[in-house]
Amino acid sequence: MAALMPSNFEITNGDYVHRRPSGAPSIQLSRLSTGVISRQDSLENVILKDEVTLKRHLGLFSGVCFIVGIIIGSGIFVSPKGVLRGTESVGLCLIIWVAAGLVSLLGALCYAEIGTLIPRNGAEIAYMKEGIGSVHERVGEILAYLFVWTSAFILKPASIAVLTLTFSQYFLSGIFLDCGVSENVVKMTAILAILVLMNINSISVSVANRLNIIFVICKVITILTVIIVGIIRMAQGHVETLKTGFQGTTTKPLNVALAFYSGLWAYDGWNCLNSITEEVKNPKRNLWLSIVLALPSVIILYLLTNISYFTVMNKATLLSSTAVAVTWGEIALGPVVRVLPILISISALGSGNGSLFSSARYCMVGAQYGYLPDVFACIHKKKLTPIPGIVLQGVIAIGLCLPSNIDGLIDFFSFSAWIFYGITFSATLCCKFTMKNAERVISVPIPLIIIIILISIYLVIAPVIAAPQLGFLLASLFILFGLVFYYPFVYRKIEINFISIYKNKAPRPPPSTVDFYFSDTTVNTTPIVDGDSAKQTEISIENLTKEVTAQEILLHQRHRDLEQNSNKEIEPFCFLLNDDSK
Repeated sequence: MAALMPSNFEITNGDYVHRRPSGAPSIQLSRLSTGVISRQDSLENVILKDEVTLKRHLGLFSGVCFIVGIIIGSGIFVSPKGVLRGTESVGLCLIIWVAAGLVSLLGALCYAEIGTLIPRNGAEIAYMKEGIGSVHERVGEILAYLFVWTSAFILKPASIAVLTLTFSQYFLSGIFLDCGVSENVVKMTAILAILVLMNINSISVSVANRLNIIFVICKVITILTVIIVGIIRMAQGHVETLKTGFQGTTTKPLNVALAFYSGLWAYDGWNCLNSITEEVKNPKRNLWLSIVLALPSVIILYLLTNISYFTVMNKATLLSSTAVAVTWGEIALGPVVRVLPILISISALGSGNGSLFSSARYCMVGAQYGYLPDVFACIHKKKLTPIPGIVLQGVIAIGLCLPSNIDGLIDFFSFSAWIFYGITFSATLCCKFTMKNAERVISVPIPLIIIIILISIYLVIAPVIAAPQLGFLLASLFILFGLVFYYPFVYRKIEINFISIYKNKAPRPPPSTVDFYFSDTTVNTTPIVDGDSAKQTEISIENLTKEVTAQEILLHQRHRDLEQNSNKEIEPFCFLLNDDSK
């Protein structure tokens, strides 16, 4: 059978929509389910209807808030200690904060360029698949799959776990200021926060977006409070620590790399808007403009915040602090310090909300490309939210909260993330040569792309040499372990239809009592594009009818069985659409 279907090909199950966008590659075996037979003519289930997709609801202001909301989390309140430890001087510490911001800005601009060339959700997934795939198709596919594997099962959930644990620690310390809180209470609070965020992101995209804007306002108020107090103290002459400048600066380049890690952790999230490109209004304009407005603003805020820290604390005090911002507040604010941990916890929770929002889209796009089970490509027909992806990310994040080793999770996240960042920058470089004639809204010079690739390599290798840890080895093994599943399920295309399994085994709930269920399947048509191939073949409804003739006969037989015994519900029947295009 031909590879492509006319107009919009889509499988819907009641309120549950399986969506494969026009950019997703076709697969050799696509499984459809006709559901419970309730009509005389089985082909009545083949109908035309409007495509159900994620809505473009993020404008320029929302895009800037989304980036700022994810970047400003717990990092600026925790990472200053790590940056100062690596640099050993105030002057180099401040330079690292600016340099880390500029590296993040350069990386974001590279993402903006390739994001406007390949304007799809999933960011790195689509960029590796189509960018590197334009040079070597199989290599691009393997790298995209490994990113989905690592991102879906450890990278993004680890980020959510870190942020919610940070929220829990600061929130509880603000409430119970004069007494300690047990580790189990911290874990349970973090798990409760994840469940609340899962519920919010499942209910409505608009609600999650409005909540993110509220979180951003709280974050900016917190940081501006720190900055204003710092300016007042500078005016009062409290600049002793700042005057030390570059005294005691480290001479070890590898320590600088570790300092960069801490700084870059505070800036992480600079690429978040690319993961939801299909939900951005006018992405060719708003994507890069949001980045250009958001990143410089964050760099300025971070620099002024660190200067404020040094107007209150000397190097020894800052390095001995377990929570830099809280120690700063105890000295500078006195009795008002109780409010600061609460504001910091809100900041961390806001970043967790944004991380869950974007990570669920990674799962959805990964499933659309065939790298995850099809069920994760589904969105709720009414709410238009990727509920399966949200549940997957939330459940794994809850599991990662149980050990509660934040430092270990941060190291794992940073090491793994910069491996794939470097690969994505390489995809941007590949597109410079394979898409020469493509219209570019923004173009990063090739020398700058090469520089950011070299920085990525340095950030991956240097920490391994400077401070080898078992976590780095485990991260590498986990990434490579994904190849075990790549061969049977992606390369050989062995398919397990989880939707059909669910329908075969689970009772069918009444539509009046639930909003999210599987009901009679209808088939909609959407073009399925085979990678970057320009070859497109259309088939008519007549061809589809011929293909399913044998299955139709069996459907009629089962319908007669239903008439004979109306109390028995016929089990769902599945048929196959073969792709003979390859």
